[in-house]
Amino acid sequence: MLSRIVIFIAGILSLLVPAYSLSDTTMRGRARLNCVVPAGDSTSVDDVPAILEALKTCGNGGRVSFSNTTYHINSVMNTTWLNDVEIDLQGTLLWSTNISYWLANSLDVGYQNQSTAWILGGKDIVFDGHGYGTFNGSGPVWYSYASGVSNYPRRPHQLTITAKDSTFKGLRFVQSQMWTMSIIYSENLLFDSVYVNNLNTNGGSSRNTDGANTIRSRGITFTNWLVVNGDDSISLKGNSSDITIADSAFSTGLGISIGSIGQYKDEFETVENVRVTNCTYKKTTHAVYVKTWTDDQVGYPPNGGGGGLGYISDLKATDLTFDNLKGTPFTVSQCTTFSGASGNCTNSKFQVKDLFFGDISGTLPSANVISFQCSAVAPCENITVEDTSLRITGSSTKADQYLCGNVEGTVGFNCTGDVCVGSSATGGC
Repeated sequence: MLSRIVIFIAGILSLLVPAYSLSDTTMRGRARLNCVVPAGDSTSVDDVPAILEALKTCGNGGRVSFSNTTYHINSVMNTTWLNDVEIDLQGTLLWSTNISYWLANSLDVGYQNQSTAWILGGKDIVFDGHGYGTFNGSGPVWYSYASGVSNYPRRPHQLTITAKDSTFKGLRFVQSQMWTMSIIYSENLLFDSVYVNNLNTNGGSSRNTDGANTIRSRGITFTNWLVVNGDDSISLKGNSSDITIADSAFSTGLGISIGSIGQYKDEFETVENVRVTNCTYKKTTHAVYVKTWTDDQVGYPPNGGGGGLGYISDLKATDLTFDNLKGTPFTVSQCTTFSGASGNCTNSKFQVKDLFFGDISGTLPSANVISFQCSAVAPCENITVEDTSLRITGSSTKADQYLCGNVEGTVGFNCTGDVCVGSSATGGC
């Protein structure tokens, strides 16, 4: 009888206290306190309290482990105190579909009036998904709810990172609620071997499901990514510098975006020292495109603004391969304005300069290699395109047209025609 009582008490305690154990070896080769997060195994059980407890207990010098099971994320998380921690994700984090809760409680990102479901921050973090650890945002309910509305208020990003000297690797992100990652106020981060698939499984649009966005961050490296989505593959926004995107593949989305930028009136922002190399694109709209707001402030962020200052400089994209692109590979549009408005496409004071595109091959829908719709106030300067082997999809016709508006200083090509001036945020009309 006594032994049965002991077993019963031990079982009750195991439900109340997370399984903490001392690991002999870890990814960094030393013993750490290891917090194994218990799962409630039910959609009605919010696993966030257990996750927060584990991160508080082992988030400074320890290790936090998620088992190969499903964890139900039913509430927001703000975990910015992490330091010298290993996070080991072998299961799935599944976000609830309680839209009214997320709209009321999503956390401010600190940019564009955007919000998020989880803010993860600190320094010296290693977050490893081993190639199968998964974030599942239950995105289709959001795609249907937003009905194509850009930046629907309080629609949360999947994950916001504000960290230094950290590594995120082997992670899978599927069906993100909105942007997959917003990386803000961060420095010296590596994102390696990351899979993103935000296509709408119910059909229709999955707008604003960017793979990643950098904001006010420097020293960010993306390697070995596969992004399948309905918007920007990776987007670099205001005050992003020293960015590398390499050895990656992008499908069905818009491609790599520089911007949008220049949204905040009289605020000076830059994007500089960007390297894109050894990347493939399959049925994306573009390869690399730039979008800035006009000089006219119309409305306010996230869906309005304009009148910003600054520049985009020192972007080098090389060794790129296209498979049936849907649009012009390299574009600049300085036409972004309030949704539904028609802006002045030539008055932006924001400048685009020092762009290099080389060693480019593949197939396109037309002969247009570039479409640069630049500002007359601050023309695009010093644009180089060389070593291209491009043809129109389904034919042997060479793609050799370069459409320019307010471009000064071309290297390796001559402008062959005028750009079409229109309100497209991604270039062209």
